[in-house]
Amino acid sequence: MDITQLKCFIAVAQTLSFTEAARRVGMTQPGISHHIGELEKQLGARLFNRSSRSVEMTAAGKEFLPYAVDIVKTAEKAVFRVRQVESGAVGHVSVSAVSTSSAIVSRCLSAFYKKHPNILVDISFTSGNSQIFTLGEHAFDFHFVLLDYIPAGSAFEYIVTHEDHLCVILPKDHPCASEPLDFNKLKNEPFVTFDESEGPALYAQIMNICKHFDYTPRIVNRYDRAEAVLLSVGAGLGISIIPKALCDVFYSDNVAVKPIAGVDTRRTYVLAWRAPLKSPAAEMFLETAKELFCPAEGREL
Repeated sequence: MDITQLKCFIAVAQTLSFTEAARRVGMTQPGISHHIGELEKQLGARLFNRSSRSVEMTAAGKEFLPYAVDIVKTAEKAVFRVRQVESGAVGHVSVSAVSTSSAIVSRCLSAFYKKHPNILVDISFTSGNSQIFTLGEHAFDFHFVLLDYIPAGSAFEYIVTHEDHLCVILPKDHPCASEPLDFNKLKNEPFVTFDESEGPALYAQIMNICKHFDYTPRIVNRYDRAEAVLLSVGAGLGISIIPKALCDVFYSDNVAVKPIAGVDTRRTYVLAWRAPLKSPAAEMFLETAKELFCPAEGREL
C-alpha cells in the first residue's frame, strides 16, 4: 500500500467515476484502475462494484475510506513538516549560557524570534564551573560563555559577543560610596565573594586585581550564586568585586558601583559552537548571531 494508491482510491470514492478521478489525480484511467486493483489485492477485499454504467463503493470501501483519508493527510503533513525542518522554518535549538550573558542572550533571542517564530530555543543558565562541564558534553548547540572557558586547541568555533568589566561594589550608604575608589580605604572592610569552586576563572581574576593594588581582602563569606553576593553587599555585610553585568541582571539598587582603573578588568564573552551544526535551525540561529555581534565569520580556535 502506498500514498499514490490511496489517493487514487479516495478520488474514485469521492467522484464515483474512474474518468473523473483520473482527471483529478492527473493520471490515465488505466493507471487509476491498476492502482485500485493493486490496493484491493493488498487489502484482500473489493473496494468498488464496477459496471459499464456506474461505480459503487462496497461496504469494505466505505469502511476503508476514512482511514485512507487520515493516512494521506498524515503523510502530507509529515512531508510538509520535514521540509520545514530541513529549510530551518521550524525546529529546536539548545543554548547554554552564563548569567552574566543574560542581556546579550535576550537580545539575540529577540532578533531570532522575529525572523523564525516557529523555532523553539531552550536555554539553560549555568554557573562558571557548570559551564565548563557543559562544554565537555554535546548536549547544547551553542554556549554563551567566557572566552577563558574554551580550551585552547578544542573543536569549538566562536564569535565575540561582548565585553564586560569587573567593578567594586559597596553598600550604598558606605562612607566611601560617594568618593573615588581607593583600595587603601577599604583594607579593613569585610569582603564577600564567589566560591572559587563555582567560578575559578572569575575568582582568580578578582584575586589578581586585589594583588595589583596590594589589597588583601578580608573574606567573611563565599557564595555560589551571584545574586547572593549582591544581596549581601546591599544589606551591608561587606564589599565585593563582581562583573558589572551582574548589576544589570540582578537587583542592585542598594549598592554603589565603582569602576576600577589602572588594571585590566575586561572579561570577553563569546558564542561558541562545534561544527558541523546539528540542524538547519541551528544554522539559522548562528546566522542571526553573526548579524548581531560580528559581521566577520567566527573563527576556529
